Amino acid sequence: MSRQDTATATAFELETQGARANTQPQTSSNTSLTDSDAILHASRLADSTVPDGGYGWIVIFGCAVITWWFVGTSYSWGVIQAALVEQGLSSPSILSFVGSMTTAIISVLAILNSRVMRAFGARYTALLGILLVGVGEVLAGFATRNIRGLFVTAGGIMGIGTRCANSYDDSKGLNAKLRCV
Repeated sequence: MSRQDTATATAFELETQGARANTQPQTSSNTSLTDSDAILHASRLADSTVPDGGYGWIVIFGCAVITWWFVGTSYSWGVIQAALVEQGLSSPSILSFVGSMTTAIISVLAILNSRVMRAFGARYTALLGILLVGVGEVLAGFATRNIRGLFVTAGGIMGIGTRCANSYDDSKGLNAKLRCV
């Protein structure tokens, strides 16, 4: 397989290949080594520069905090459940259903969430999800004496919010996930 048949190439390599197409084929292996060195040097130079001035690390940190917040909140329901059982709000089986409702909604609304994301975009869908998670948590704080209120706030609103906040377009890769912040 020749070097020109490879699927990935740097911009410098493509320019070099374009220049070779206009000239005669090179037969010396010495010349191809110097071309490889120039390509390697250009690749190292491109890799040494930080795109966006390093702002990508701030975006990654923001995504990590948001993910820690909504995933940690929904999967740590057992801690909240223990306190609610001690208060005598309801039985552990009913309270565990409230907590599992949040994680079930994440899977149940996946198809609907993809349609919402296509209509409004990944950024606005994720921001809506962050808003809903926050509102659901605040309202659940006021509903600690009412099991129906917990079903709606901690189960429903936070579940929908977590599903929306975890929205990104897989066809665009990780870049779309990072732009959601």
